[in-house]
Amino acid sequence: MIFAAGSLWGTIGLFVKMLSGAGASSSLIAFIRLFVGSCILIPVMLFHGGSVMFKIDKKGLIHCIVLGVLSQALFNYCYNTSIEGVGVAMGSILLYMAPAFVCIMSRFIFKENIGMQKVIALILNIFGCFLMVTGGNISNLKISAAGIAFGVAAAFLYSLVTIIGKITSGNIHPFTVVFYSFLFGWITLGIFTAPWRSAAAVSGAEFWIYAFGYGLIPTVGSYLLYMGGLNKKIEISRAPVIASVETVVATLIGVLVFRERLELINVLGIACLLISIAVMNVKLSKEGM
Repeated sequence: MIFAAGSLWGTIGLFVKMLSGAGASSSLIAFIRLFVGSCILIPVMLFHGGSVMFKIDKKGLIHCIVLGVLSQALFNYCYNTSIEGVGVAMGSILLYMAPAFVCIMSRFIFKENIGMQKVIALILNIFGCFLMVTGGNISNLKISAAGIAFGVAAAFLYSLVTIIGKITSGNIHPFTVVFYSFLFGWITLGIFTAPWRSAAAVSGAEFWIYAFGYGLIPTVGSYLLYMGGLNKKIEISRAPVIASVETVVATLIGVLVFRERLELINVLGIACLLISIAVMNVKLSKEGM
C-alpha cells in the first residue's frame, strides 16, 4: 500500500504542469489540491460509513490540525520558499532528508532499532535521489543559507506525516484522518495565501478536470493508501524509503510524457533507489541489522 501511495505521489508533477498550463498559480494549485481532495472524501465517507465517519475525539482532532497546518500548509510554504532560494534540484534533494528524520524520530517515539541495514538503505536512497534529480552534475546547484534552512524544515514537516499518521492510525479511520488534515490544510492556505485572487485567470472544463484528477489521484488516493499502510504491522522507519518510489515514477513520467532525456546516470539513480527499498525490507537473521 505504501509503495502504491508513493507511485501515485509520483504523478504530482504531471498534474502541476497541466494546471500551470491552464493558468493556475502555485498558491492556487496547492490550495485546490487539498480543497478538492476534501470535497471528494465527503461522499466517499458518507457512502462508506455514514456521518459517524466524521466523528473524531479531541486528541485525534489535535493530531489532524497539526497534520493540516504543519505537514500540508506550512510544508508547502517551506518547500516553495526553498525552491525559490536554491532551485528545484537542490530543494528536491533536501526534501529527501525526510526518511532520515523519520528514522531518528521512530527510534525515540516507537523504540525502533536503527541498525546498519537501515543506514545503508538511507544512504543509497538519498544518493539515488541525488543522481536522478541532478544527473550527477552539481555545477548547477544553487547554495543559499535561507533556502537550505527552508528545505530542511520542509523535509522535517514532510516527515511528520509518517510519524503522526502512525500515532493516529490505530485509533482513527484513515478516511477521517485524511479528511480533517486536508480540511485544516486548505483553510490555513486560504487564510495566508488568498489563492482565489488568481482564480479569475483560470476557467473552463479543462481546469476542473485537471483539478479533480489532482485531488483524486496523488492526493486522496495516495494518502488513503499511505495511512492504510501505516495501520499495518510495519516498522515506521521503512515507510518513507518505500514511498520514495515517487521519484522513480516522476522521472519516468518526465521521460514518457514530456520527452525529457534519461541519461545513464539517471538510470543508476533509479537502480540505487530501488535497491535501497529492497535493502530496507530484506529480512536478516542477525539482530541489530
